Amino acid sequence: MARPLTATVDLEAILQNYRYAKKLQPTCKAFAVVKSNAYGHGAVEVSRYLDKEVDAFAVAAIEEAIALRDAGVVSPILLLEGVFEGEEWALCEKHGFWAAIENTQQLDELRASHAKIEKVFLKLDSGMHRLGVDKEAAPSFVTALKESGQVGEVVLMTHFACADDLSDLTTMKQLAYFEQTRQLIGDIESSVANSAAIMKWSVPEGGWIRPGIMLYGISPFAEVSGRAMGLRPAMTLSSKVISTRKVSKGDKVGYGLGYVAAEDHMLATVAVGYGDGYPRHAENGTPMLVGGKPACLAGRVSMDMITVRMQDYSAELAMGEEVVLWGGDVPVEEVADYAGTIGYELVTRMTARPHYRYTRGDHSQ
Repeated sequence: MARPLTATVDLEAILQNYRYAKKLQPTCKAFAVVKSNAYGHGAVEVSRYLDKEVDAFAVAAIEEAIALRDAGVVSPILLLEGVFEGEEWALCEKHGFWAAIENTQQLDELRASHAKIEKVFLKLDSGMHRLGVDKEAAPSFVTALKESGQVGEVVLMTHFACADDLSDLTTMKQLAYFEQTRQLIGDIESSVANSAAIMKWSVPEGGWIRPGIMLYGISPFAEVSGRAMGLRPAMTLSSKVISTRKVSKGDKVGYGLGYVAAEDHMLATVAVGYGDGYPRHAENGTPMLVGGKPACLAGRVSMDMITVRMQDYSAELAMGEEVVLWGGDVPVEEVADYAGTIGYELVTRMTARPHYRYTRGDHSQ
């Protein structure tokens, strides 16, 4: 490995965060949501590590699920968006996948396929208006699924629009709508809770929770870090100083010359850029650590490099010093805030260029 950019992922932290989610909702079974390459942390590696403990995994699409099966993962896997083509139902039966259904076409294609599916999750549109059937249609969907003779169990699920905003009453309205629908259907297992709902809302007992971002130690709430909420951040993105120079007061730095030195100081160039997933729109002052000491972005993010200054203008900089871009004492949520986005986006936008290193607590692999 020549280029020093490394994403270090603590698999044990992810497992502990999964256990914490279950502790918060002790009557529920829990999916480990590993869609989008386990939120950028490596779906195969994460799933292999959790496979013996999780109740099930959840992914966005069948390609993600097949990749896990090919890697030897044996736990049940739910396709959160269901199938996109009728032929996929046969693959669901072959690999033992569970699937969501949210429209008539998916239902018709399931029946036409004659595939046998252990669990089907009927998605209810409780107010987000993105996917799902409405309250009036839900009972007939459940009946059709049960009478097909192809489905072992039907679970009613929904997704919250504003669970990360505790002052917004939308979640309460969605929960009420969901419960009204359950009453129309009768006895049916449920799945409603994403990370924010698991951590801060009262949700139906039993059924399934769906911890996603919290598995990776990242907060689903604005202005608070995962660590502050009792989570263990799983990823540390780090690189090294590859060049140093002195700049004088008034010198301008980077594309567009958007950084102006307020006084004489050292400047470091670091091997990371938006080609690696580091946010291009990160502002001057975005925090990081250089050699364990506070530093910050100084100049526009390039494709392959950034320039950095120490918070202490008088501090020296040396070639090869380690730079922590996020993780540990540099919360990814804080970096995301400086870039005008959320922690979810920073970790899921990671490219294949960083070297990935996996640890199990204190042991690496």
